This record gives sequence, structure tokens and C-alpha cells, in this order.
Amino acid sequence: MKWRELIRSHRYAEAIRDLRRHLASNPEDMVAVAWMADALRANGQHSEALSFFERLAAHRSADKVANMMTPGSAPWDIDIACLHWLCGNHAKATQMMHGLAAGILDGSINYASDAAGGMSQGLLLYYMAVSDNRPEDMSFALKYLRNRVKRSASRNWPGPVASYYLGDITFAKVMEEVEDVDGQVRLAPFVDPAKLELGRRKRLCVTLFHDGIKSRAHGDEAHCLTRMRECYALENPMIEQEWYLARYEVQKAASPASAR
Repeated sequence: MKWRELIRSHRYAEAIRDLRRHLASNPEDMVAVAWMADALRANGQHSEALSFFERLAAHRSADKVANMMTPGSAPWDIDIACLHWLCGNHAKATQMMHGLAAGILDGSINYASDAAGGMSQGLLLYYMAVSDNRPEDMSFALKYLRNRVKRSASRNWPGPVASYYLGDITFAKVMEEVEDVDGQVRLAPFVDPAKLELGRRKRLCVTLFHDGIKSRAHGDEAHCLTRMRECYALENPMIEQEWYLARYEVQKAASPASAR
């Protein structure tokens, strides 16, 4: 079974074993490096996963052709910032995420992380700022989200989550967006139902997570943790940062240190 199938089947340890064997003799295979980064993160091996994502970023930075064709692209930086957070380096993670949002605003980053025009940076920065009680970063994140919401692309996902943070729409309205796949069906009537289910699961993961963080911002940590558990209970959608952050929150709450 290939790495893709192993990882999608959540057989991460097997994928990591096979990838180690392959990379031992093919160390410059960046496709394998990317699969290894994903498998390690999914398996909870955050520190090693970080090293592989940083390797991907360094390779991309050194690629003169890619830099010429897609200037101002930072494809791995959100992954790297979130992995710093998961490794306990919160200050570094928050600094990086703040920089990614600022880069969208000043144009030094030209390629947004999502179809809503780079909403993800602001959502994740707000999580970090709220969780570490950093008022200046909280204020910046909300101003950034307001800037993004004013753009026409904000109608795309995860724009509704940002609008919910800002008080423009209700949680029920966001959940309508989670469940509404009619637009996808009209655009692609023969879409594989499994892909629609994955899309719905990804949207639900992001929605539950950020509803929890909105509760945390208002002092309701019990509801926040309930949402974290609901998010973590979803089958891992693989690429959503919020799922890994929810797992971190649940495990942190369950650790003996958190009870002291």
C-alpha cells in the first residue's frame, strides 16, 4: 500500500516506517518529504514533523523558478507556525502568524491561504492571542479579519467563521454554511459523495473549534473544551490546522500538569 493510502487510512506508523526506508536512499524526494511531514504530524510527532515542514519551506525558498513564477508565496508557513505552537513555543508561533497576516496586508505575501483571501491567518492568530492572553494580538487579529471580511472573497469558506467572530452572523448561520453543499453540486454534479463528506467534515472541524475559542474569549472555558472535544472526535480531515490544535487542547486539559 502506498503512503497516500496508508495515511488516509490513518495507518500513520506504517507510512512513517515505509517513508523512512524510502528517504534513506532518496533524501531529495520532496514529495516523500511532504508525505512524511503530514504523517508525523498526524501521528502526534510534532517536533520531527516541524523539521520536515521546515525542510520543505527551505527547498521552496531556494527554488528560483518557483520564486519567479509565484513570488510572495509561503505555502508551509502556517503549518510551521502551528507546529511551533504544538511544540510549546507559543511566542514564536504567534509572532509567525502575526507576520503572515501582516504580509497579506502589505502585499509581501501574494498568495492567500484560502479561498476567502487569507482568512485562516487571522482566525489562527486570534486563537493564539486569546489562549495566551495577548490583547494587542487579539486586537490586530480582529482588525485583520474585518479587513478581509470587507472583500468580496469573504463569502467563500472560512469567511463565515470570521463574520461570526466579528458578530456579523450567528452560529446557526455558520452551521448552515457547513451543511450547504448545493453550490458544489451545481458546479460539479458528478462530485464523489465521499469528497462532499470530507468537505463538510473540514468545515465542521473549523466551525466547532472557533466557536470554542469565541467562548474562551468570553471566559467560558468549559464550553470551549466541549467544542475542542467535539472537534477532536471528528475523523481527522488531515489538512485542517484546527483539528491538530483541538487535539492539543484536549490532551493538555487531560494532562496531570493542567490539573495543578
